[in-house]
Amino acid sequence: MDLGLLVVFLLAGFALGFFQENNRLLSRLARWVVHFGLLVLIAAMGARIGADPEVIADLGRIGLQSFGLAIGGITGSVVCLYIFSYYVEILSEQPDHHEHGVYETSGDEGGLRLTAIILLVVTAGCLAGWLILPETALPLLTSLTAYSLMVLFVGVGVDIGQKRGIFRQIRELGWRIIAIPLLVAIGSIIGTVIAGTLLGLLRNESAALGAGFGWYSLSAVLLTDLHSVELGSMAFLTNIMREMLALVIIPLIAPLLGSITAIAPGGATTMDVTLPLLKKVGGEEVVLPAFINGVVLTALVPLLVPFLLAL
Repeated sequence: MDLGLLVVFLLAGFALGFFQENNRLLSRLARWVVHFGLLVLIAAMGARIGADPEVIADLGRIGLQSFGLAIGGITGSVVCLYIFSYYVEILSEQPDHHEHGVYETSGDEGGLRLTAIILLVVTAGCLAGWLILPETALPLLTSLTAYSLMVLFVGVGVDIGQKRGIFRQIRELGWRIIAIPLLVAIGSIIGTVIAGTLLGLLRNESAALGAGFGWYSLSAVLLTDLHSVELGSMAFLTNIMREMLALVIIPLIAPLLGSITAIAPGGATTMDVTLPLLKKVGGEEVVLPAFINGVVLTALVPLLVPFLLAL
């Protein structure tokens, strides 16, 4: 899949969402497209994993490496953001008002339910690829992945574009609020590269895995399509482990290192799955920086993963 073509679809969706900010029908449609597209992509990726006997045979090794990469990504992002937050105060400089509708928490149960559904779908896909689908079906799965990615990128672009109020709030908060996702991104990539080097992985592959930022579905599909089923499987496991570890680590980090540093483990998931937890442990004032962090990292995933892989 050509990266430039995917960027075109992402920008087209962003432009549509930006100029249709208050279109609720478009918002619901984009959300439906993203959820349905993810399920199709994950099912196809699972089928490709199940149909590859080498990946199935090495699943234990891939799982251990993925756990090490997840730990490396979380550690790197926490260290970078803690150093930053130690020297710069952010929360006290937030504006007193919050624009209605700019962000919303999905709820702990909703996020966990979606994660459970995706795990079931990828498992079902693996079993279908292993037990049912013939090898002749693999080219069809590859084409399905490519077309689904195009549609998904439009949906993601619309979702980001409709959050136009984010840009106004970024201007009010200044450069520090953008520094948070940039430092989380840098720390995640450096941490996974270090962990990947220790685990015997190539640096560009480790960097691309770290650039998933916890968005296990899209990063896994991208790497499956751009590189191999094995690397896609590792991306899925690395990033889903990061999300699960974040739910455990965030309540521990907040009282020890501060609520801003607690944003780091969640990566891209701080705009949805881990946002309610961050609000619980860090208070209302951490919600906006966390949400912006998730939006920015989500936008960076489809750009950074192919770019770093190509280095």
